Amino acid sequence: MRPLAGVFMNIEDLTFAMEDRLDAFSSSGDPALLQEPEAQQLADRLYYAVDWLSFLSEGAQSARAFNVAMLLATFHWHRYQHSEAREDAKRSAFLYRVVSQVAPQHVPEVLLDLYVEAGYRVGSLSSTELAVYTQRGINRLKEAETKGDPQLLDDAVEWCLLAARANPRKDVLWAESLITLGNALTRRYEFTGNSNSLDRAHVAIVKAAEAIPEDDPCRLKLQSAFGHTAIRIFQRTGDLEMLDLAIRALREAAYKAPAYEPHRGAFLTNLSTALSHQYHHIGRLESANEALEARTEAVRITPRDHPDLPSRMINLASALESHPGDLPSEDDRHDTAVTLLRDALSLTPEGHPERAGCLSLLSGTLRARFTRTGDPRDLTDSVKNGRLAIEGVAASHYQRPDLLSDFARSLTAYADHFSAPDALTEAVEALQEADTLLPEEHPDRSQNLTALGLALRKRFTSHGDTADRDRAAEALRKASAVPSAPARVRARAAAAAGDLSADAQDFVSATESFALALEQLELTAWRGLEREDRERLIAQFPDLVTRASASAVRAGQPKRAVELLEQGRGILIAQVLETRTDHRALLAQVPELADRLSQVLDELDRLPDRPAGTNTFGVQDRRRVNEQRAALARQREELLAEIRALPGLARFLRAPSFDTLRAAAARGPIVLLSASRYGSSALLLTEAGVRVVPLAVDDGQLAERVTDFTHAIGPEESPLKARMTVVETLSWLWETVAEPVLAALQYTGPIGPGEHRPHLWWCPTGLFTSLPVHAAGRHLPPGGGATVLDRAISSYTPTLRALLHAREHHLHPTGPLGGGLIVSMPSTPGCADLPAAGQEARALRQRHMDSAFLTGPAATAPAVLDALTRCSWAHFACHGAQDLAQPSRGSLILHDGPLMLRDIVKLRLPHAEFAFLSACETSRGGIVLADEAISFATTLQLAGFRDVIGTLWSIDDTLAPEVAGLLYENLSDRTSRDPAVALHAALRAVRARRPLAVMNWAAYVHVGS
Repeated sequence: MRPLAGVFMNIEDLTFAMEDRLDAFSSSGDPALLQEPEAQQLADRLYYAVDWLSFLSEGAQSARAFNVAMLLATFHWHRYQHSEAREDAKRSAFLYRVVSQVAPQHVPEVLLDLYVEAGYRVGSLSSTELAVYTQRGINRLKEAETKGDPQLLDDAVEWCLLAARANPRKDVLWAESLITLGNALTRRYEFTGNSNSLDRAHVAIVKAAEAIPEDDPCRLKLQSAFGHTAIRIFQRTGDLEMLDLAIRALREAAYKAPAYEPHRGAFLTNLSTALSHQYHHIGRLESANEALEARTEAVRITPRDHPDLPSRMINLASALESHPGDLPSEDDRHDTAVTLLRDALSLTPEGHPERAGCLSLLSGTLRARFTRTGDPRDLTDSVKNGRLAIEGVAASHYQRPDLLSDFARSLTAYADHFSAPDALTEAVEALQEADTLLPEEHPDRSQNLTALGLALRKRFTSHGDTADRDRAAEALRKASAVPSAPARVRARAAAAAGDLSADAQDFVSATESFALALEQLELTAWRGLEREDRERLIAQFPDLVTRASASAVRAGQPKRAVELLEQGRGILIAQVLETRTDHRALLAQVPELADRLSQVLDELDRLPDRPAGTNTFGVQDRRRVNEQRAALARQREELLAEIRALPGLARFLRAPSFDTLRAAAARGPIVLLSASRYGSSALLLTEAGVRVVPLAVDDGQLAERVTDFTHAIGPEESPLKARMTVVETLSWLWETVAEPVLAALQYTGPIGPGEHRPHLWWCPTGLFTSLPVHAAGRHLPPGGGATVLDRAISSYTPTLRALLHAREHHLHPTGPLGGGLIVSMPSTPGCADLPAAGQEARALRQRHMDSAFLTGPAATAPAVLDALTRCSWAHFACHGAQDLAQPSRGSLILHDGPLMLRDIVKLRLPHAEFAFLSACETSRGGIVLADEAISFATTLQLAGFRDVIGTLWSIDDTLAPEVAGLLYENLSDRTSRDPAVALHAALRAVRARRPLAVMNWAAYVHVGS
């Protein structure tokens, strides 16, 4: 127990301390807890803090006297029973007399008999009287919410405690007094920041749940109160399970409440708050959408004269201003929010508890509108309102750190726009004050420290004071280390720290920070989210992995560079591979854990994802699935923690080490291409190790090349200009990338007929994923031999883990070989005809008469998905399409519509060996999420096909049968059953026949082992 000497404690603090001591005694039975000098000192201070004559009054002091009497009587009675001290007997007898007048059930029977014999008043309160006391608590709570006076909350707490303790029955009336007590204590936490109040609020509300039947109307109030308190606990601790419980309870309150329920608006408001926190912490977009709907409905049903209307308008404005998705009136969301907030301000006079939050949100909304419109008046008003918000709250108010942080953002924007260094200094001071007010482990501390670090970096950039740079680095490192903060917030902080170090040429420190950022990025793409959410979150860190790799190279750590490239790329691929791996080492060591993990991963894999832009299942189903997914993801985390604590399994399902990754180069070198503002290089991975080949290209130049090339292969460019751009790009790629790489590998000249052709795997990252490195070379005039095609066989791999998995899958097949599948769509509803697709398919059918053949109306998505589960090889001749902004929308166009990439991603194909996607853009990833390598070809490989041939852009329908025919002819030669070798030979043959048709053959690529 904490010593009390010299510590100022008001009566509430003293009461909490006594409750803690009695709880400890009740749990342990140790009388020393009551006999310690500090215990006696506490009891004396509490006893003399009360005017015992006030018990005879009608005010809140009488309730406080009763509540203190209950505690002290219990304390002294237990002391007396263990020590028989006369002073304890006298004091407990006096105090129990007070208690006996309203709650005789708490008085020891021996004392109660004495009081009755002496003629003292002994009696219980009626249900009506108990309800009156609870109502007094409700009235004080409402008055406090209007006036912002914490003393009124103290009174509310005392009345509710009296009503609960004096009630001899654990009935609904008792539960209602506890619910109101919980609400008052939660508000007291909000007003004062006293975490003891919040903890006791939670205990009170949980106790109340014991007495309320499932079908009782009071249950709605219970769920709302629990949700409100659980939200505050989450805000303080970052406990996501507590937030989930809050959402579940608040949904029950909000959605089961009848339309006439007077508290329905409050239920919706609390629910929206919980959902907003869930979105901001884990990034589930559906939560933000539901929060906006709930807040809109709460405002709609609230009368103009309702005291809660201002807070509900503020909440709605917040949802509009911060919503991450598209809204029906996207252009005026900030205007609408500003109007709402100014209306709310007109309803909240000075001193109103909602006024400071409203001013702060108005400040942030004006700042956001300035970013869109550039009107400097908004920025000036933003600073003014932010300052008023700070001035309107006490130093101990729980919202003050948030208000300071938001004010600092407005000051920083003001300093940038108006070149006002004093404003930047004031921003730094505000953020420093906010940090001192937040507990060390508070989840909001990370975001605040990040803002502080960025503000200090701005000041360093402006004035050159290295002390600011050092303080910025320290703030960002601290921000990245707050364990309760959202992973993506920590990732941003660590990435900013990495950039700060790299800009200072400290690449060792930069590498450490970027490594932490990548670790947090993996956690950001949490398995408890739908794939669409995970993609959106990963896309917020577009070039993090290349900056990390470049820093490691500059730090002289090439092996670490390889590890970081693998860790930060293909995060979704790594998640898919978790369920495709048999985990032999784990199975051999702890089969029971292996079985449990497999079950959890399989269940996660089976849960449906809602495709982007669709509504394939109802709201309730979607929420149920999201809850299941989150619960399974947490089970996965718990199992992994248990597994990693075992000997030899510390790295289980973590990013692989360099020694593990090096095995991917067993069949030939792997070339990892990376470009960032900190340097560009090719990392040549071989069984012997890794070699760095610097590349004479910067990220800006690369971006321009990718832009030009992407436009050239698009549908709007003229054929002549497109061909010129492609040929020029291939020549540039040869000079800056391919030739230096091949020279380092000693592939210095064209390979003659009959000579061994070396095989290498390209693993491009970032913008390099958009360029056909395998086709690099000087193609005009033809025949010079200065091309990749003349010097090596090229394959691609999305990640090193994917390549290792494909080879492992081949070594350990999961079933007998199946037959073939041919899918052909020479005529597709809504698309141009592909007459050569029919020719291509018929020719292949002649080779393999026993294959399944789906064409025309028979080629539907369900039929194809079913056939894939039984085939060992598959050939598609149809239309294909890719969405560069949302690559998971990539598709093959069948008779009944698109077969989506998302339809393939969950497949596990036990017989699969080889697939040929003779369709447009089937091996093309996105510009967005480039490092996730999301393409149809990669997805089929993950589903089980060891080798896949696809295309990087649109292909010529008339040439496709020729490429396919040559490839299958090469594969039929038993001396060359390798699809990569067969494709290489086919493309060389097509080039020889059509030397100027570079765009036609260069689109084809091999992905796989």
